Amino acid sequence: MMRKRVLAAYAFFFLFMLVNSVSAEEEPFVDKFLGSPLFVLAAVIIIDIIAFIYHKIRR
Repeated sequence: MMRKRVLAAYAFFFLFMLVNSVSAEEEPFVDKFLGSPLFVLAAVIIIDIIAFIYHKIRR
């Protein structure tokens, strides 16, 4: 159980580092990311992961 939480935390930290380290020539990647459908997809995936972890904990 603890191993899954640690793995989820590492995955979230890795994604956070990717978003902060990538940048485009004209405008920052974060500005493009926030204005795109990719942001919605990432939010849905994160919500699914949180729901999955919650379901496993409550079981």
